[in-house]
Amino acid sequence: MRRAVVAALVGVLAVATGWWLWSGRPARYGELARAAVTDDAAPAPSYRLQRVVLTTSTGRQVSCELRVPAREAVADLLLGVVVLGGIGTGRRAATLVAPDFGGVVLSCDYPWRDPSTLSPLRFIVALPAIRREVLGTPEALRIGASYLLSRPDVDRARLAAVGASLGVPAVSAWASRDGRVAAVALVMGGADLAEIFAANLGGQVRSPALRRPVAALLAQLLRPLEPARTVGRIAPRPVLIVGALGDERIPRRSTALLYAAAREPKGIQWFTGRHMLPRDTTLLKAVTDSTFAWVSRHLVSRP
Repeated sequence: MRRAVVAALVGVLAVATGWWLWSGRPARYGELARAAVTDDAAPAPSYRLQRVVLTTSTGRQVSCELRVPAREAVADLLLGVVVLGGIGTGRRAATLVAPDFGGVVLSCDYPWRDPSTLSPLRFIVALPAIRREVLGTPEALRIGASYLLSRPDVDRARLAAVGASLGVPAVSAWASRDGRVAAVALVMGGADLAEIFAANLGGQVRSPALRRPVAALLAQLLRPLEPARTVGRIAPRPVLIVGALGDERIPRRSTALLYAAAREPKGIQWFTGRHMLPRDTTLLKAVTDSTFAWVSRHLVSRP
């Protein structure tokens, strides 16, 4: 009798675990269905900003900020750049680019809410849904790229992808399987998600003995987004890796692993200082200027 009860409990646990993992499958986005565009206030006269809400065939929405050079008429097709930075930096990422940058920038918000504010219990309960949304982020970027390339002022042969900080895994995963992307810059990010999680979970998991196992579990759940698995598939398109020597959020080893996993043609740039934050305007400007200069050089006008 006792064995039967144990077997039944094991069976229930197995079914529950299977359902829990199944419910965390990547969110489905389908194809771009429509775009709603509204004017936004631009902080510089050299470009204009527009808020773009993209709706897909499955009813999902992707919110982005569009930055377009302020010209009455565009004589030549412009290069396009899809950007994914840190959580809540959609509009700010678009405005960080140098005012004289001549391309069209689409800076996307994450299609999910920041789960770091949840209590441990609520986080565990919501984990399948969180996993589903996070794993679907590359598809949201694909939708953003489809919109950008549908514009009459954007050159379909000159599309770049820029991922910064938390945006690096999703951008690498998207670009690795979307042949429309011609060049990729991965800024202040790295490979080995378990190590990156361990470096950033101090506030949520105070016990060092628990931090590593929790980080390893989260990394396993997000394994499809592990940059070490995806960045090599971007070749033969060029990849730029950007790191900070004193980065407290992305271990230097993780950035080095990301560069090692990438294939030629590839390059790496190191900056002094810590992880780029909104208040560090000097570092932000230096990194952004350098990254977009690299993008411009690798996506020169084609005949």
